[in-house]
Amino acid sequence: MRLIRLALPVLLASLVVACSKNAATDDNAPLSFVPADTPYAMANLEPAPAAVYDAWSQRMKTYWPNLMQMYQGMLDQAANTKMSDPNAERGIKIAKALLDELNTDDLMGRIRAIGFKPDARYAFYGIGMVPVIRTELGDPAALRAEIAKIETKVGEKVPVGKVGNQEYWYLGDQQGMAVAAIEGNQLVLSILPVAADDTLKQTILGLTKPAQNLGAAGTLQALAKQYNYSNYGVGFVDFVRLTERLSSPPTGTDAQFAKALGIPFAGADPACRADYLDIAHKFPRFVGGVEELAVQRVRIGAQMEIDASIAQPLAAALNAAPGTGAAGRGVMDFSMSLPVLKLKDFWIKQADAVAAKPYTCPQLASLNAAFASSKTKVDITVPPPFSDFTGMRFVLDKLDMKPGATIPDVYAMLAMRTNNPIAVLAMAQMAVPQLATLKVQPDGKSVPLPPGTVPMTTQPIAVAMTNDTLGMSSGTGEDATLGAFLAEPASKDPVFLRFHFSGQIYKLMADVMDKAAAAMPADKQAQFASQKQMFAAYEQWLKSGDMTFIATPTGIAFHEVVEQN
Repeated sequence: MRLIRLALPVLLASLVVACSKNAATDDNAPLSFVPADTPYAMANLEPAPAAVYDAWSQRMKTYWPNLMQMYQGMLDQAANTKMSDPNAERGIKIAKALLDELNTDDLMGRIRAIGFKPDARYAFYGIGMVPVIRTELGDPAALRAEIAKIETKVGEKVPVGKVGNQEYWYLGDQQGMAVAAIEGNQLVLSILPVAADDTLKQTILGLTKPAQNLGAAGTLQALAKQYNYSNYGVGFVDFVRLTERLSSPPTGTDAQFAKALGIPFAGADPACRADYLDIAHKFPRFVGGVEELAVQRVRIGAQMEIDASIAQPLAAALNAAPGTGAAGRGVMDFSMSLPVLKLKDFWIKQADAVAAKPYTCPQLASLNAAFASSKTKVDITVPPPFSDFTGMRFVLDKLDMKPGATIPDVYAMLAMRTNNPIAVLAMAQMAVPQLATLKVQPDGKSVPLPPGTVPMTTQPIAVAMTNDTLGMSSGTGEDATLGAFLAEPASKDPVFLRFHFSGQIYKLMADVMDKAAAAMPADKQAQFASQKQMFAAYEQWLKSGDMTFIATPTGIAFHEVVEQN
């Protein structure tokens, strides 16, 4: 079953790329089945551009055979493992039959042929706490025929249940089961207790629709407008609603689940419920969505919403990381803001706030103690040069493993931003005798280190300094651009963390796998070879990726941009 879960996201990601133009107003759209008060949801509101879908279809032809080979190897390995769970054995048989059906050079064409469609509307949501996936189908009859074909290959029928006139397939154990149903032109996936009554089944499967639905409520549309997400995908997790449900006696579907599963839960006591809700209101929602969807460019965003009493002082403490005002470069470019003294003051204020109003819930006593302990550890004098440290940046341009070498030649640059770079250099000179005569001025000009200063490397090392940064380069030619590297500005926004990578990073990963495979048994080496082929495909496919974290007055924002060749 674990292997099925590994394969399922690949299939689902291919199936739910887009949706209809009228997702909010259509009475039969997947969003019309989502309760307006759902604690979590993810859906699309507009079709993805056809050009994007076509381009992705062509790219999948390149790496799908390798992915199939990798999954097949995992299933073969699992099938050869002795199992005592008949459901697990059945799951492996079904997964192998499914892979056999999808073993084609044209995956997207095959997916259409078995009943799915690229312009489907979809929604992933909770009815109470219970997860549900609902997606439109292009040809329900074709999907039923495909399921029958898989049953023939497996040699047994998938068990079928019925509620009213609606049939559903199910797999599970004595307590819970995964269920799937084709309702009209939609596929519904969820879970149910074995002892579920018809009322619960009808609610989860959508035969009984909610009195108020998320599409009509306009919640996702409002999120898209607030955070500049496109209509190609938007969602949220509402921690306040989750906490309210988990800390109260269960009602509705949650109560039916608790009863069917024999869970004696009466909710949290009032003190704990108040504390849990206080924490939830400080971190009310996690939201996310697609910002841009083009043939060669994808942008996604997310936001951890945080109460202003925490978010504003955190944003004030976190300055932008070095170099984040310039474009990412090299195979890998990592920048981090770490203003030691500002973060120390911020954390002490948070600890003081908890001490002034401690949590009264017995289950949170350890949290009170943790804040008190952390303040004791943090509220100490931080000596220079550590107190002067504000951030760092590392760029890797190349790794070159020469034949017979045990350590690769590293071509890279490092920048350490500090309020007193001269003091940092002086401490290094005291610790390393070879540096005692080194003369470095705060003018950005690189100065070579004496050979042998850095053990186990034959590459030339150079250092440079500006008024607020101390830098080092490794590798022939890297010193020529070290000064310009140190001068690259920080972002105007508080981008406190950035990670950039190019497609070449997959080549480095493939090289590492080569060395690991050489030490593995022969039967394992085939899996490594298949993974290496996948990395080669990714290297050709991806031009670059950028991930940034920004401290805002309303929380922590995340953005990722993937550029494709």
